[in-house]
Amino acid sequence: MKYLLIGALMLGFGTQVKAQEPTGTKADVDAVKKIISSKPADLDKQMKPFYKANRKNAENLYAFGRAFYEAQDTANAHVYANYALEASKNKFAPAYVLLGDIAALGDDGGAAASQYDQAIYYDKKLVEAYRKYAMVYRKIDPAGAAAKLDELKANCPEVSVDAIKGHIFMVGGDEKAAYNEFKKVPIGQLDKDYLNEFARVSYFQGHYEDALAACQEGLKDKPRNATFTRLAMFSNYELKNYEAAKDYIYKYFNETDSAKFSEYDHYYSALIYDALGEKQNAYAEYDKALALVQDGSMIKRWTILKTLSDAYLKDKDFEKAIKYYQEFTASKPGLNFDDEESLATIYSKYAKEDASKKEELTNKAANIYGELATKYPNQVAYATYMRANLRNSLDNNMEKSLAKPDYQKLVDILGAKADRTKGENTMLKTAYHYLMFNAYINKDVAGAKAYADKILAIDPAYDAALKIKEL
Repeated sequence: MKYLLIGALMLGFGTQVKAQEPTGTKADVDAVKKIISSKPADLDKQMKPFYKANRKNAENLYAFGRAFYEAQDTANAHVYANYALEASKNKFAPAYVLLGDIAALGDDGGAAASQYDQAIYYDKKLVEAYRKYAMVYRKIDPAGAAAKLDELKANCPEVSVDAIKGHIFMVGGDEKAAYNEFKKVPIGQLDKDYLNEFARVSYFQGHYEDALAACQEGLKDKPRNATFTRLAMFSNYELKNYEAAKDYIYKYFNETDSAKFSEYDHYYSALIYDALGEKQNAYAEYDKALALVQDGSMIKRWTILKTLSDAYLKDKDFEKAIKYYQEFTASKPGLNFDDEESLATIYSKYAKEDASKKEELTNKAANIYGELATKYPNQVAYATYMRANLRNSLDNNMEKSLAKPDYQKLVDILGAKADRTKGENTMLKTAYHYLMFNAYINKDVAGAKAYADKILAIDPAYDAALKIKEL
């Protein structure tokens, strides 16, 4: 018993001595960092004693690996990350994070996510691992990345994850989800980068008040920031705060660090000046936008030309309105019926303002509708109806029956149609009305009554037709 007791004591003493064997110190980490930064030719030789002294110190081995990683020596970083795992019996979570970083640097998001997931398995509260997992996995599955952050929140309730989720969805192109996540965070708690993203996603999602609030918060710390100033200008315009928007025009072009202004900036400036009635400033900005716009621009040349034409039309400068509208139709690919009809509308408005050119301009508008009737078969009834109305406006009391061929054509198109819409019935009644009175003034009472019957079949209370029937 005595010898057994002595043996047990000796065993305990031996264990204690073993635990006190050198396992490395903080000084070793500092020394290794200096060696790595000096890039010696005999790096491996100099590292051997430090590895030997720290071979059971997972934390120091990891620190060596991290130092190699920071020096862009991923090969040695990988080696020491594995040494750290070996020393910890594969349980040291930060080493998995380092391996994930190496994989991410090599653009292997799947491998990186797998390593970060291993880190989380061994340390449920390692915030860095969750965040890095989410950042690499967002390229593979943004929703899965966000779910990992929800897992972080469950394990570390004190950690805020909403802004990170917003960033992940923003980068993944899901602006609606990004906005919803950023919106959960008080603006004062968002850093500059997240404020920038929140401002942009709010603006593009149409939440202009939130965009403006984010910009104003960002400008407190960065008063010369071009993005915040620019979006504040745009958002104020959308909110119809035109005077405030105008103030930001000056700030943006004169008090920011932006070295390059875009066609979009000048276009918005023009819209703001136009809304304030500052026409000359507006036209000058439209011209600058046109000078800068290119095929790859976010705003298209035809959009600027159309807006510019509308501005001149509002000012009743019809010649310039027509000029820019013709440039619009010449530059826009894939014109539709509405695009082409609007030129006829400009001619019609011009005709009403200038009696000396009424016939010329009205005929131009009518000719456009004639072309549209051929080009867009599904709009033939409407185009014929508009052409007939314009022709009729040039004919005093139907003396020349200028509109008769078009109204007759409209009857041919719609008269036998069984499933007419309300609009088509209105057009058909107009055609019958014209033909009814045209027959009447030409002393064809029977013909007039026949057209009256056709009108009353559509609208039994149509007063003009009832009066014709009484003749």
